[in-house]
Amino acid sequence: MVSRTGILAIFGAIGFAIGFLAFLASPTVANALASILHVDASIVFALVSGVAGAAISTSVITLWARRP
Repeated sequence: MVSRTGILAIFGAIGFAIGFLAFLASPTVANALASILHVDASIVFALVSGVAGAAISTSVITLWARRP
């Protein structure tokens, strides 16, 4: 059985990786959406990063909770 600390460390590492990749991909997406929606690119950048992190973190936790 994996310890609670180990599981939290794994989730933390996954969250960091998600945020890092979303940060790298977001400028292109944020600039495109900002020009379409006529809003500040930093707001779109924050939304894209947050949505990506939340979606993948929720998926990982859901898959982990379903394991036997």
